[in-house]
Amino acid sequence: MSLVAAVVVPAAPALLPGLGGSADPLGPLRSTARDAVARALAAAPGARVVVVASATHREGGAARRPVRQEWPLDAPSGAPRYTHGRVMPDALPTGLEIGRELLDGLGADERVRLISVADDAAPAECATLGARLVGDAPTVLVVVGDGSATRTLKAPGHLDERSEAFDAELSRALAAVDGPALLAVDPHLADALWCRGRPALQVLGGAADATVLRGDVVLDEAPYGVGYLVATWLPR
Repeated sequence: MSLVAAVVVPAAPALLPGLGGSADPLGPLRSTARDAVARALAAAPGARVVVVASATHREGGAARRPVRQEWPLDAPSGAPRYTHGRVMPDALPTGLEIGRELLDGLGADERVRLISVADDAAPAECATLGARLVGDAPTVLVVVGDGSATRTLKAPGHLDERSEAFDAELSRALAAVDGPALLAVDPHLADALWCRGRPALQVLGGAADATVLRGDVVLDEAPYGVGYLVATWLPR
């Protein structure tokens, strides 16, 4: 394995500048996430940077969909989808756009790859992808994904009492650099709790190496009933 650092940040669309309106309610969260990304890059100067986020993959109606898809760094923004504007067919998935935005200005552009993982990818597929992404060169993973979205009655998926324990286990696994625990997350339970970040987090699980990395959960909150985590894995 060549995972030398990693960072997990939320996939909240309002992390993209302008989507939160003039109030910018997630401005502090954006600052926390950007700082975590900067610390991960500083811990591994010169390493390749791979942004990973979940997305819906379609392939011309074919029965099988690609587990992964690579996107150009200059792909058009998909932000208009949240403001009722026209979105280009090849617009970047939101999670990858958040990762690209958080990396902006950190001097890593020439080393960045943008990879989406299918939102219905099986844990074993995610694990294989994670191992492959970091297998041949020192790599920093920037993983964009939320926990559950069922923490309160007003949450996007309404209230599900299982969500608090679900998110607590994600937080524990990230703090412990516990790859097997991330890979053990049940896709059906994750879907029931509206955890859209499950595949991306399981890609991270497939790349995890607790013998060389130490975990730190910088932020663990659930505004709007959605589990937001900011975590870093840095060299021991």
